Amino acid sequence: MNEKDKIIEQINTYYDFWFRINDIYRVWAQNHNTNETTVFILYVINTSTPYCTQNEIGNKLFLPKQTVSLALSGLEKKGYILREANPQDRRNKIVKFTEQGAQYANCILDELRTVELEAFSSIPQDQRMAILETFSLLAGSLHKFLLK
Repeated sequence: MNEKDKIIEQINTYYDFWFRINDIYRVWAQNHNTNETTVFILYVINTSTPYCTQNEIGNKLFLPKQTVSLALSGLEKKGYILREANPQDRRNKIVKFTEQGAQYANCILDELRTVELEAFSSIPQDQRMAILETFSLLAGSLHKFLLK
């Protein structure tokens, strides 16, 4: 097998793992009566203090404005978030949890964090660091060559 074929095989294996990880989060979210996009939006809102904007959510998660707006509308209908005009930029809304939304987000995100901690803890520290370093290198390379 030549070098190009080896790399193609590695890319295919990378895709298999990428799809599997995405599916694991998708199934986990479904089992919690939501979807993975909403879970990650809750994460961004929860880690932004004292609030975040719709644009910040889209930028952090690399999601289109329409996807973010649709997910936020669903959260707003459930009474989990409030969207308010941003005094510094009227075109971009501030997103905040309601009290009920903060409780919901903390519950679901704490459970997810517990499972992720268990999963990551089962991997030796040097391998965790290698995963992070490799993902960083891959993200940089993909950005360089795909988004020239």
